[in-house]
Amino acid sequence: VVSIMASVKPLVSTIVLLLLVVYIVGCYFTQLTLNYRLDCVRAIDTGEECLQDGPELLNEYYGSLGTTCLNLFQTVTGGLDWKLILDPLIDHISPWMAIVFCFYVVFTSVALMNIVTGVFVETALQRGREDKDVYMINHLRELFGKLDEDHNGQISWTEFEGNLKEPRLLTFFKEIDIDISEA
Repeated sequence: VVSIMASVKPLVSTIVLLLLVVYIVGCYFTQLTLNYRLDCVRAIDTGEECLQDGPELLNEYYGSLGTTCLNLFQTVTGGLDWKLILDPLIDHISPWMAIVFCFYVVFTSVALMNIVTGVFVETALQRGREDKDVYMINHLRELFGKLDEDHNGQISWTEFEGNLKEPRLLTFFKEIDIDISEA
């Protein structure tokens, strides 16, 4: 529970970064769609052809910034199939949109999600090291309390030497990688 609570701050900053990327890409695709729709209206006004299903399909996925951002978020989290959201861009805007879209998905899926995983793992490992240090300090305090046979707050060399065969002292030295002959 403590490790999870320690991960909240990095998690929030990572979510903000993810939302910022989704927002920036959403603005780009929404603006492209708006430009296409305006070009379509101008083309119809001048008697030129415009693909009739273009504005409807684009409007469904990219009609507003909120809709676009939601669809982009669903794409990287598995809630929406890429083909559904990408085909209108390829068909009506440009085939180059596939490269832009794939770059967005790869960046958010690989880069940002790896950052999220790394943040959680690093926080858990750091918390584990801190817990181990606290355990070692408490264990050492208890052990030295038992070694201080005359209860004067100090361990004399004789007290220390007399307890070198104590299993808990041997375990402690082993945990901190000190050979008992070096003690």
